[in-house]
This record gives sequence, C-alpha cells and structure tokens, in this order.
Amino acid sequence: MEALLHNLKLSWFSIKRAPLPYALTLLILSLGLGTFFSNATLYYWMNRDPLPEKSASLFMVRLNSTPGDCTDCFDPPRVMSYMDMQKMSGSGIPSAEAAMFSSEAYAKTVENQQATPSHVNLRATQRDFFKLFNVPFLHGETWPDNNARMEVVISKNTALKFFSRTDVVGQEMLIDDQLYKVIGVLSDWAMLPRLYDVNGRRSAEPAEDIYIPLETAYDLAIQSNTQNSFFDVDWDGDVKTYPQMARTNFVNQLQFWVQLDSPEKVTQYQQFLKNLVADEKAAGRHTRPESNKLDNILDVQKAMRATNEQLDAFALVASLFLLVCVVNASHLSLNRYMANQYEFSLRRALGASRLQLQSQILADVLLSSVLAFAAALLFAQLGLWTINSLLPSTRALAGWDWQMLGVMALFVLLISYLVTLYPALKTSFSPLNQQLKQ
Repeated sequence: MEALLHNLKLSWFSIKRAPLPYALTLLILSLGLGTFFSNATLYYWMNRDPLPEKSASLFMVRLNSTPGDCTDCFDPPRVMSYMDMQKMSGSGIPSAEAAMFSSEAYAKTVENQQATPSHVNLRATQRDFFKLFNVPFLHGETWPDNNARMEVVISKNTALKFFSRTDVVGQEMLIDDQLYKVIGVLSDWAMLPRLYDVNGRRSAEPAEDIYIPLETAYDLAIQSNTQNSFFDVDWDGDVKTYPQMARTNFVNQLQFWVQLDSPEKVTQYQQFLKNLVADEKAAGRHTRPESNKLDNILDVQKAMRATNEQLDAFALVASLFLLVCVVNASHLSLNRYMANQYEFSLRRALGASRLQLQSQILADVLLSSVLAFAAALLFAQLGLWTINSLLPSTRALAGWDWQMLGVMALFVLLISYLVTLYPALKTSFSPLNQQLKQ
C-alpha cells in the first residue's frame, strides 16, 4: 500500500508538470467513454431480461384467425378478438393466463369532484396479470375472479398523486365519470423493458397508472389506444351496442399471455391450439392458413417487429466513436510518456526494475481511470439527456444501477490500460543506452 501511494504521488506530480497534454488526453478519452456509456445504458435496459426467474415460461399467444382469404399470410396478427380469447381461456394447461389491452382516461377523487381530471394510463386485464409478471402489492389484492366489477388496482404513484398516501384500499375514484372502488395498491414496480405490451414500440414506457377488469372495459366500451382493428363488422357507432358487438365479432385489440412451466406444458398447449384451429376450420370460421405462435417474452419485440433500430444505430456509432477516441488518446499518451522518457531512463539507470516501472505506469492508469470515470459519467448523463430529447420514449431508461456502474468502472480501467499499453511497453523495454542518449 505504501508503494502504491508513493507511485500515485509521483503520477500526480507528473500531471502537474504537464497539465495541458494530460487534460487533453483525459478529455478525449472521457468524451468517447461518456458517449459509449449513454448508448450502452439504453441498450442494456432495452435488451435485458426483466424477469429472469420465470421468463422462460412466459409466452404471448397469437392465432391467424382474422377473417378473409389469404394464402400468403403466415404471420398471425399482433392482437386477437374477444371470441378467440374466450376459446383459449380455461384450457387448464397454463398455470396463469390473462388477456389485456392498454387505454387511457381522466380520473379524479370523489372528495375533490370540482378539480380538473388528470390524465391516466389504463390497463384493462384479468386477475392473473399480476401473477404472470410478478407484480408486487403494497396494500390490498387483485380481483377474486375475471367478472366485471367496478373495482380498480392502482399504482403507488397514482395513490400518492390523488390521495397523498398509499393505504387507500376502499377509497373511491371517478374515472371518465364512472365510480370505481380501489381494492389494491401496487408496490414500486416497473418492468423495463415493458415486454408485456410492445405495441407501438412502447416497451420503454413506464407501467400503467390504473388497472381495471377486462369485462368492465368491454361493458363500458373502453377501447385500446395502441391497436384496435375491426374485421367484417357492421357497427353503427352506438356505445350502448359496443359490448355485444365487440364480444361477438372480430374486434381485435387483445394480447393473450400464458405461463407454461415446463417444455411438456408448451407441447400440450401447442397441441391444444392445433385442435382449436382444426375445430374452427371444421366450423368454417378459420379461413386462413394455420399459423399458431407462442412467442416467448424475450423474443416478443422481434416477433412484433418492435425493436428500436435507432438505438442499435446509435450503439454502433458510439462504439466507432469510442474506438477513434482511444486511438487518439493513445497517441497523446505516447507523446506524454516520451516527454518523460528521461525520468524513466534515469530510474532504470539507478537500478529500478522493469516491474517497478510497470507499477508506476499502473498507478498512472489507476489515477487516470478515476478521473476519466467521473468525467465519463458527466458526459454520459449529458448524452442521455440529448437522446431522451430526440427519442422521448426512452426517458424511462435513463438510469444506472450499482451493477451497471461496477461494469462501467471496470471498462474504464481496461480502456485506460489499453491507452497506455504501447507507451508503457516502449518506455520500459527500449534499450537503456538509446534512451539516455535521447
């Protein structure tokens, strides 16, 4: 430890003798690292496994049951009708299953009815949604069944926003002028990426504010705000007739998720879907080619063609920019070490071993890494602000956890070592008599 402190002190004196070249090297290196980190942060959050403990067992189901002849349509629609959902429900094979769609509304509390309603994001779903995606409850619980009821589950932030506290089970809210009772409040929860609904490339958006029963949403003519398709439907637009019409026609807006806990369950469910399609074809209701899909949660963005190509492009550009910065920083570092070559040569002439010289250079690397890491984080934060202003949908991804910071610190240490590797070798292993002559 004493030798390390001594070497760090020598490194600091070396910096003070020539601060401008060192500052320029540090600026170039930290700028490249900061740009790389800002893009790597978004790429990490968008491509991570949000549920590693059960992601292998979660699947989104798709059927190619849209009416109309089509000989080349082997990719089923992203959403399905209420009729299809009902036929797939209750098979007994999944340990949990839930249909859902997203919507939006305006809400306020009963006690403050004169206030201006606030915009909220809704998720119409079924009781197993919270089991499927490990959604934690802070107070209360979900609905006892999938029947229609004027009861909602709200997020913790929604409870604080409307009631200024979280223990609000039993309180009432007005959502689009309909009275609901709060039966549950979620704990802090955010699935990033939000893979249970990537429609409209909204996988980077935060979780919804309010969750209402799916049957209630149909009864009140609440519709999806991401994808809602009508096929062969003759509807006059009357809200009163919507519930019956949407339940008995091809009004496609639902995503259907299942949890299949083993490969055997996956095989059973695939056979169940084949049998279902065969029965539908026999009844003349399934005119398109059979193309059932079970998309695993980790593959759903690719299957739904919802990957963000802009982030991939930014990541590639950031990597190339980092490479350019490393090359330039290495060149500047070589010039700095060559300027101090006489000092290294004198130490070698006085008996310092190459190992001792390498220890001194490693102390330089450690000091450079600390300074570069601090500056890179600053540039990375500026980069995240810039990207978020260009791509507002990525704002939920602009954060670091301790694991990410640890990896980033190790990466800075590695890059700093690579920057000084060639100068260090040239300084330590050049012929001593040649160095002394220079």
